Amino acid sequence: MRQDTNKYQYGQLETYKESLELKHIKTKTLIINLVLFVFAFVVGYFLIKLEIKTTHMAGILTLFGVLFVANLSLYSYSHDLFNNLKLAMYFNSILVFVIAVSLILIFQTPSIFTILFLAYAVTAIYQDYKVMILSNFTLFLTGSLLVVRFTDIFSIPGSTASQNVLILIFLIVFVLLLTLSSYILIKRKSFFYNQLAQIKESEVRNMDLLMEVENIHMKKKFNSTNYYKSLELFSKELSRKIGIENIFSRKIKLLKDLKKYNLSEINERYPDYSIEEIKELKNLELSVNKKMRNIGIKSSKSIGIEVTRKEIFSESQFKSFKHFDDEMYVKIISFVVFYCLLKIDKPYLKELSEDKVKDIFLNSEYYYKVDRDVLNIYLENNKVFDTIVNDLLKDNLNYASHT
Repeated sequence: MRQDTNKYQYGQLETYKESLELKHIKTKTLIINLVLFVFAFVVGYFLIKLEIKTTHMAGILTLFGVLFVANLSLYSYSHDLFNNLKLAMYFNSILVFVIAVSLILIFQTPSIFTILFLAYAVTAIYQDYKVMILSNFTLFLTGSLLVVRFTDIFSIPGSTASQNVLILIFLIVFVLLLTLSSYILIKRKSFFYNQLAQIKESEVRNMDLLMEVENIHMKKKFNSTNYYKSLELFSKELSRKIGIENIFSRKIKLLKDLKKYNLSEINERYPDYSIEEIKELKNLELSVNKKMRNIGIKSSKSIGIEVTRKEIFSESQFKSFKHFDDEMYVKIISFVVFYCLLKIDKPYLKELSEDKVKDIFLNSEYYYKVDRDVLNIYLENNKVFDTIVNDLLKDNLNYASHT
């Protein structure tokens, strides 16, 4: 069994993590825009109440308007939405601080300086590394420049020059603490996304492994042609039963043609379908893509299983020989039990030679499912393992080969 190094690089992880993050970025974008809308309303109220100059008022409200229009445009443009919302994050992070600094220069009072921390709190909702670095750097830079270049803003009766230095030191310490806390939160969020993505990846790979075992055991490949015939018959009877035209037949024919033709040829043959619709149907094609089969397998194995809320992200979801909270001896025992099952002849599975067992552990999915330290012990001493099984285990069990 030759090891396909490209097959086990977890290429789907980044795609799945991106889909997870996209879902959360959309929610965060809506929350931040709602917060900024309330903020704009409060700022507009005080600008009118305090009778600020019309030019200043128009400038601040224009900045808010640009922010909302840009966010609405990027959010509504569905093509490459992930990168659009990423761009909106960086744009919001910069523009919020521009608005904050503008308000500080308009009001010029020590208390208004706290609006910088309000701007930081808004951008911190994103929990993104690049936004964190951008926000922290902007907070420190704008705060320092205001303290150094606009000392009149902080001049109060009885103040001294050293107080501005203390404000600057406080700002440095505060930004460092914010950076540390934000880094920890973002690290936890990344770990959460990685765990979810690895669970999904493990699930898909286990189903692929199950289908591979089926092909080996049944000694035949999956017959997609027969499946499509059954699907056509089912859709025909379903349409007749509910009294409608068979609207599924053309889509089933398109599914079958996806195996024969590329995307541009399919688009020429089926001009009534858009490229996006064809790509969606391509995920359901049986011979090349296994999404439909995976759904069927998962559904058949999920009947009667109840998962409580507490168990959803439990380590029990990792079906492998290396649960992260297991003691080393537990990992060793579980590996040895599995190894012995492979070496003992059984009615449902013939014994495997040592070379075959070693090949399986080294060049298949099991390479990633067994604890690395345990696997190294076996790979370095596999002949010893084989000797123990042949000389001791089989004799003690009165073993007789079925072969």
